[in-house]
Amino acid sequence: MAQEFVKLEDNSSNQVQVSKEKIKHLLVGSPNVVQRTINLLHTIGYAEVGSWSKPVKAGNLGESGDVLSVLIR
Repeated sequence: MAQEFVKLEDNSSNQVQVSKEKIKHLLVGSPNVVQRTINLLHTIGYAEVGSWSKPVKAGNLGESGDVLSVLIR
């Protein structure tokens, strides 16, 4: 399964580089699963519940009835 991931170039020479670049998290799934995941991420201290976008219909990104919620961090 690891072979399925794209290898990213590492120009850091094994040094940690601090970046102000933002990351976008997308949760796609049933409304219950998306809400449970948001709550779990809050519980472990990763993101506040209110930081996520309001869930909207996922359209082609998911199955029938799925929603999408976004966090930009």
